[in-house]
Amino acid sequence: MRYIRFLKPPKVHGSQIKTLITVTSDLGESFLPEAVQLSASLRSAVQHDTLYLRKKLQWEASMRSIPLTFDFDKSDIVWPVKIHVTTRDAELTDHFERGQNGLSLPPIISAWSDILDLQIGINEAARMVERRFQPLSDRPLCIWEETGESIARHIWDAGIALSAYVEGMVALQPEPLSPADQITYSSSSNTINIIELGAGCGIVGISLAQSIPNCNVLLTDLPEAREIAERNVSTMTPAVGSCASFQELDWEIPLPEAVASARFDLVLVADCTYNPDSAPALVQTLVKLANTSQDCVVLLSMKVRHESELVFFDLMEKAGFLQKMKAMVPLPEVGCDPDDALVFVFHHHARNVAVDNDLLSQRKKSVFHFLPV
Repeated sequence: MRYIRFLKPPKVHGSQIKTLITVTSDLGESFLPEAVQLSASLRSAVQHDTLYLRKKLQWEASMRSIPLTFDFDKSDIVWPVKIHVTTRDAELTDHFERGQNGLSLPPIISAWSDILDLQIGINEAARMVERRFQPLSDRPLCIWEETGESIARHIWDAGIALSAYVEGMVALQPEPLSPADQITYSSSSNTINIIELGAGCGIVGISLAQSIPNCNVLLTDLPEAREIAERNVSTMTPAVGSCASFQELDWEIPLPEAVASARFDLVLVADCTYNPDSAPALVQTLVKLANTSQDCVVLLSMKVRHESELVFFDLMEKAGFLQKMKAMVPLPEVGCDPDDALVFVFHHHARNVAVDNDLLSQRKKSVFHFLPV
């Protein structure tokens, strides 16, 4: 999977808008090594179907970047505007689809710039890029990320894969929630509580908050992720009775009181195992959550980048976590060998396995029918 990025943010120079485009892996460590035609468009930031200018760009295998210039002196544009860059003939959103071989993800993720508006003095777009996905539930998932170097404020492959996997399974559950059920589940006593560790931009937690009625999602990460996570929360379209919020959480220190005193049904972890040095702190945080939320399920996704990451699984086993499920989400092959994102479900040995027949437990079994809950 590859990502279109603004290496230099769009900027107005006289009657021109200039930017620099690149196509890289999720971490930006490699460039797209094959030729592809891109389509760039200048669009209204208010009505995105209003197209002012369009240009084709030819990305070659040897490229590291490609310049883009729009000359708008003869165009009747209305500010504010945005730039959209995608593959040729692609739609305005990147679709999660289900094919014959399982879940199908977009091979190249398109990019929307932040606004340019000369009327209020914005002649250079912020160093941000918006990703727009169309999940199987048909509720658009719009996530902002930074164009800079911070890994905490970027979208990673396993985050997209887990979002698509869970959202797709919820959308295709055998017995979707009826309107009457949604009203029944609006009671606070039936809220499903979800926490995401290392949430970054928050794509996984937000996708669940948009897919599952009456769930409370808490996105957690280090302080530098707060601004981007809260921006994405502010623009999401939650399901009936659902919400999301952000809480700073450092795995190296005790849990914040708001987290330590809460009970969670589901713990999300996406692409947080890449650094083996942080694995002990991550596992200890999971242990703390399992001790206060004994019925919780840990749902983890990863893309194995090096063998040293596998120490995480040894630490999980020693800490008393049992692996209950493993699934693979194929990542699109784009100029490289095929790769997979892996999805795991863990239970802690202290988990209360008593069968509970109350309404909330029945709802958990319905919503998370694809997990061994």
